[in-house]
Amino acid sequence: MDKKALNEALKTSLPVILGYLPSGFAFGLMMSSLGQKVITSGIMAILMYAGAGQYIAVDFIKNNSPLITIIVTTFLINCKHLFYGLSLIETFNKTGRKKPFLIFLLTDETYALLTGTVYPKNVNTNQYIFYIAVINYLSWIAGCVLGAVFGSVVKFDTTGLDFAMTALFLVILTSQLKTFTTKYPFIIGAGTALFALMLFGKGNILLGGAIMTVILLVVLRERIEKDDNR
Repeated sequence: MDKKALNEALKTSLPVILGYLPSGFAFGLMMSSLGQKVITSGIMAILMYAGAGQYIAVDFIKNNSPLITIIVTTFLINCKHLFYGLSLIETFNKTGRKKPFLIFLLTDETYALLTGTVYPKNVNTNQYIFYIAVINYLSWIAGCVLGAVFGSVVKFDTTGLDFAMTALFLVILTSQLKTFTTKYPFIIGAGTALFALMLFGKGNILLGGAIMTVILLVVLRERIEKDDNR
C-alpha cells in the first residue's frame, strides 16, 4: 500500500466523503421507510453506485415499477459518463488492470476530483487516482448501509432528504469555482442546462445537457485552457 498516495487521496476526497456519507445515509433511510431490508440498500450501493439513479429507484420501488424500468432509467441517467469519461481515457489507460474497476467507479464527484484538482507532486499518480475512486465508493456504501440500519431501528420522516445529492453538487461546484481561474466551464454548464430544460424538457435534461456541454467544451477547449493559465 502506498501510504503517501493514500493520505493525499484522503485529503482530496474529504469534500466528497462528507457529502457521500449523508447522501447515502438519506438513501438508506428512504429505503428503510419503504420496508426494504438493510442488505437491499447495501447491494444497490455496491452494484449500482449511482446516487441519482438510486434515489429515483426509491420512487420506482415505492410505485412497484418493473425492474427493467429501473435498469433502463438508471442507464439513461448515467450514460452521460460515456461523454465526459472520454477525457479520462488516457489517464485510465496508464492504470493497467485497475482500468475496468476505475471505469465502474466513475461518478460525477469522482470525475470532478480527477479533473478538477492539481495532482500532488512526488506521488504515484495511478495509485492516487485509484485511491480517490475507491475511497469515494466505500464512503457511499457506508452511508447507504448506515442509513438503512438507522432507519430499520428508528422511525424517521424522510421528506426532503432527496435534496442531499443536490447539496453535494453545490459544495463541489463552490470548491471548483475557487480552484479555477476560468469560469467558462461553469457558464457553459449552467447555460446548456437551462437550454436543455427548455428544449428537451425535465425528463431528458441530463442527457441533452451533457451532450451539449461536452460539444461546447471540446470546441472551446483551447480558449478555456488559455483563460485558465492567465
